[in-house]
Amino acid sequence: MSDAETTLLPADVSEQLRRTDSDRFLSALFAPVELRPHLFALYALDQELKRIPGLVSEPMLGAIRFQWWRDTIGSIYQGEHPGHELVPALAAAIKAGALPAEGFHHWLDAREDEMNELPFVDLASMESHARRAEGTVMNMAGRILGTAETAEGLSGFAAAYGLVELLKRFGAAAGNQSAFLPADLIAGDEDALFSGRLTPAITAAFNDVATHARTLLEKVRQEPVSRDVIPAGLHAGLVPGYTRMFTRAGFDPFRSVPEIPAYRRQISLMARAMRGRI
Repeated sequence: MSDAETTLLPADVSEQLRRTDSDRFLSALFAPVELRPHLFALYALDQELKRIPGLVSEPMLGAIRFQWWRDTIGSIYQGEHPGHELVPALAAAIKAGALPAEGFHHWLDAREDEMNELPFVDLASMESHARRAEGTVMNMAGRILGTAETAEGLSGFAAAYGLVELLKRFGAAAGNQSAFLPADLIAGDEDALFSGRLTPAITAAFNDVATHARTLLEKVRQEPVSRDVIPAGLHAGLVPGYTRMFTRAGFDPFRSVPEIPAYRRQISLMARAMRGRI
């Protein structure tokens, strides 16, 4: 990473992003060098928000942390820079993409909902959540790279990847007493899920969500996407690889490593970037 890219984000934050959010990190490398720091700032904030449930011992403490971020982002829009290492980079990203404050409200509300024991009543609500969370992040990244209009073309890709991303965090969420599956599909198996015990119903629900993510991607791929915003959603091209892995016999969402090998992801993303298609 060049000096220009690390100016706004502390080196340790950039390195953590490379390790914990490598799908989006690698995709952002195909963006113009001068715009990459803005994408990294958004992704680093998302990592901060997703870490909150694992850092607190009770929901109220998590709610306080989310409210702190709401207040902090509100202060940025008022021209203030509260003391957090991400704030300067976030302020620059907001300015670069003329990002609306309302988007941050939807984003933070969606991540806070993930602290609930059963955050998704059914598959439709899980998809809606993916559109609010990953959809908002991808849309903001698209606005930075292109325009508000061209960024809208990423919505379906965000829904597909957002579902996969929730499945990637399924095991960790279960450890935090949150079920990242549709509640209606696992009714009666909640105790097994929270104790890390795989059941046929949990396996079937996990596979249903993965299959739905793949279907969403196949539908949206028929629609054109402006080349300038492709790096904001390029990681959605990894959805088929993840869903094949998730639905393979023997995959255990509690214990199997939910990652595609890095070299395979790099090759896939590079090929898609060269073709100009997600």
